[in-house]
Amino acid sequence: MIILGAGRRGLGLAKQLVADGKDVVIIDSSHERIEKAVSKLDCLGVLGNGTNIGTLLEAGVDQAEAFVAVTDSDEINLVSSGLVSSSYPQTKTVAAIRSLVYTGLDGLKEGLLGIDHIVNPNTETAKAIYNIIEQGVNGNVLGFNNSSLLLYNFHVESFSSYVGSSIREMRSKLGADFIIASINRRGLVVVPSGNTTIQANDILSIVAESEEVTDILKTVGKLQKRPNNMVLVGGSNVTRALLNRMSPSMRSRVTVVDQNPDVCETFSERFREILVIKADITDEDIMAEEQLGSYDLLVALTDNDELNIITASYAKRIGVSRSMALIKQNNNYTRMASYLEIDVVFSTTDTTVESLLRYLRGTNVSSIHTLFNGQLEIFEFIINAASEVCNKQLKDINMRKKAIIAGITHADGTSSIPTGPTTLVEGDTVLVAVLRNSSELIQKLFG
Repeated sequence: MIILGAGRRGLGLAKQLVADGKDVVIIDSSHERIEKAVSKLDCLGVLGNGTNIGTLLEAGVDQAEAFVAVTDSDEINLVSSGLVSSSYPQTKTVAAIRSLVYTGLDGLKEGLLGIDHIVNPNTETAKAIYNIIEQGVNGNVLGFNNSSLLLYNFHVESFSSYVGSSIREMRSKLGADFIIASINRRGLVVVPSGNTTIQANDILSIVAESEEVTDILKTVGKLQKRPNNMVLVGGSNVTRALLNRMSPSMRSRVTVVDQNPDVCETFSERFREILVIKADITDEDIMAEEQLGSYDLLVALTDNDELNIITASYAKRIGVSRSMALIKQNNNYTRMASYLEIDVVFSTTDTTVESLLRYLRGTNVSSIHTLFNGQLEIFEFIINAASEVCNKQLKDINMRKKAIIAGITHADGTSSIPTGPTTLVEGDTVLVAVLRNSSELIQKLFG
């Protein structure tokens, strides 16, 4: 695998691919960034320009499985990927493109310059934010692209009635249909069995239908409803992409705040249903004057990480029920969220890397979630006729106790929690929780 660009996205992607056992070469024009990448990761570095054929050959592009361009320049990503596509058609080409000039308002133009796959970081981030809003702005709930099943990370308090119970007993007590895909116990993640005993402070990753997850949340008093009205701070490209995903009725409950008059005019004309307020969110009177504290949700989406964190934190203090913040530059801020009462922090880098991995890991991988500092991955596979597990019962699939099939969505759209006799058939969408060091094995089984 060749990655052009040793910035945040490049390093994030390289880290995941190296963990997958891939041979990775990073190209960058900065000697400092190359040195940093090689010192941190088990990869090779090539100093040079990705639009230079000599540099590409030095990196081994003629033998590479894939070429991924993730520099901060759309033009370099387009030219380098197009050059590789035309000269070495056997190499997959992937490019990260932010500008709507190239992708258009209505979506990404696959096949542009012969490039196999184009990822728009703003679009991917907006999609992730929209899904979280739909799920009630609970940062512990994850959704999937082709399944109605949800994954909820459930913290077991020391006084919980589940402490000391086996997983089998917990299922019986709750009377709900779900699977515990993993347990994070003091930082170590394990794939449990029905006899595994639950301990205080365990973090349980539960997969269930949305209705079942709602019942589980009710038992611990953490049920969150979808926000009725919301304010988006900052008329950024992510804000535009998020509004594009919303229905007109949903947009009618949205207020956008931005201090730039041209931006305000553009948003007012493009999205007739929304209320646009021209104001500086740092003005100490704006929150009170516009009664922003009465909103169910505030999402800080400016291009300034620090402003987003401060705004989202302050919103909670003045009465906004829930808040979210966008991080574009410094992923270290995501660790601060829980101390600042922010409900969800989104990283453009993380969402882009997940999208890139989803494509690179195979056409039948429709989504991936990485949890617990990379120890656990949740794959969403679409079973095809060539898969090793097609037409097999779960009890006959040897995953070496490193993974668990947590849910199935059938071709007719219905979902179920599988048992040993369940047979996987072509067209099924399967959720598989796997320990990171065994992800290659699982990809071979289900790919």
